[in-house]
Amino acid sequence: MNEPVAEQPAQSSGVHKAVAFALAPALLCLLVYGALVLAGALPVFHGLHMGLFVAWPITGVLLGAVLARKRGVLSGLSALIGLLIVLVCFYVNFRAVKVEGESMLPTLQPGDVLLMDLTVRPGQGDRFGIFVLDVEGEAHNPLIKRLVGLPGETVDVRFGRVFADEMEVFPRDGTAPDSWNETRPAHARFYDGGRKLGDDRYFFLGDNPPDSRDSRAFGGVPAEEVEGRVIWSLRGSHGFGRME
Repeated sequence: MNEPVAEQPAQSSGVHKAVAFALAPALLCLLVYGALVLAGALPVFHGLHMGLFVAWPITGVLLGAVLARKRGVLSGLSALIGLLIVLVCFYVNFRAVKVEGESMLPTLQPGDVLLMDLTVRPGQGDRFGIFVLDVEGEAHNPLIKRLVGLPGETVDVRFGRVFADEMEVFPRDGTAPDSWNETRPAHARFYDGGRKLGDDRYFFLGDNPPDSRDSRAFGGVPAEEVEGRVIWSLRGSHGFGRME
């Protein structure tokens, strides 16, 4: 009699292939996104890195172990999971905001649609950045203004020019527009001898000061009233592209 032949255990290579199928959409997305960022076609989405490029591959690996023999279905599920993660991260970390009024002329026009990063708070390297504010007690929130004064600095407004610790910070080119010489609106308060900002207070100004209600009126803004920094133009006078 012939001896019975023992059955060979099933090969587990299918699991590895399934994991590769699960990871492929995430890796491809990462490569395409990186190329677009380097080309200047997309902003750096700081808030997406953890969710998109960590949670997605981990989820793909887990699915690969469970659905080892259904690679086609697995790739579709991985892509769907990635899309959902992108949408959730984008919603949590970014907001679109529309420019109302003329306080940021000529930089921003009424009707411009901008993208702000909610994860960014003002810091030492953010002077002259454009931020979105939600100032307590103001009737027309959100406000879109430029950061010109940092915590601890003494800010002074003299003859239409803004100084921070005696360094002229606005206008940035050193030449005030003719509109600075016009009659100031009642709310455009000017300081006598300067005002020292607190440890957590920032001084914001509109690019069109004669028609802007800003820190000259409501003082320094605490960090918790800063919603985020404008990083991208979605539609309007700047088209679609990066905002410096």
